[in-house]
Amino acid sequence: MKKENSTSVSTSQVVRDYAAQNPELGQSQIVKDLVAQGHKVYPALVSQALRGTGGGKKQKGAKRGRKPAAAKTAKTAKTAKVAKAKTMAKSAEFNLDSLKLAANFIKQCGSVEKAIAAIQSYEKIAALVK
Repeated sequence: MKKENSTSVSTSQVVRDYAAQNPELGQSQIVKDLVAQGHKVYPALVSQALRGTGGGKKQKGAKRGRKPAAAKTAKTAKTAKVAKAKTMAKSAEFNLDSLKLAANFIKQCGSVEKAIAAIQSYEKIAALVK
């Protein structure tokens, strides 16, 4: 097992420090320079060390595998419309049944005014019972 001294610096830290001092350099140039200085560095190590630090060259364009925002929004809007249509269909059935029941209630009361008075009386009685 390799023993590390408290004064030794990790290779990744060397890469990060060098990249911070030379932000204009790409990863391949960092590898060449550090190998010339005597460090055992390879491209994958540099890539891993610089990941998330902002070192090296920046990626241009969108990441692979992602859908454009417009397509995603259109699909979401389409899904929302379908869900809304299903909800309206269910509520239309419910409203139609409720409408039929309300019409029967009004017919039994004799008029709309008498039905409203009956509902108000019911609300007063329900409030007293609670």
